Amino acid sequence: MNPSRRLKPIKKLADNKEKKAAQNLGKSIELRKQNLDKLGQLVNYRTEYVQSMAIKTQRGMTGDKLQQYHIFLTKLDTAIEQQQLVVQQSEEALSQRKVDWQSDNSRANAIDKAMKHLQHQESKAGDKKESKQVDELSTQAFLRRKQF
Repeated sequence: MNPSRRLKPIKKLADNKEKKAAQNLGKSIELRKQNLDKLGQLVNYRTEYVQSMAIKTQRGMTGDKLQQYHIFLTKLDTAIEQQQLVVQQSEEALSQRKVDWQSDNSRANAIDKAMKHLQHQESKAGDKKESKQVDELSTQAFLRRKQF
């Protein structure tokens, strides 16, 4: 069996692993985007809520309503902080997925390059063998013609 043929299953495994890593990278990119969008929505909602409450307090507000406003604002701030942590975790996961993909991609490319090199060597060896056979046949034909 040719050395390049022995590499085929290894190349296939490496290609599959690289493809899976690329899919995981894509999923991580999408997840980070979703988490950033959610954080943006929370921040925008907080801004709108504060503006709305500023208008309401200018018109007059009971102490009970003002206390509820502060409690809700505290909960909203906590949700924003938690979402910031989720975004940070998704960015760290994305960085790791990128490293994983780069590693798997490099390995797949190296195997592909080695396989092409072996195929080239095999082709050269085949050409040389074929040339030698043609030379031998030519020599035999020449010798047969000389005998007659």
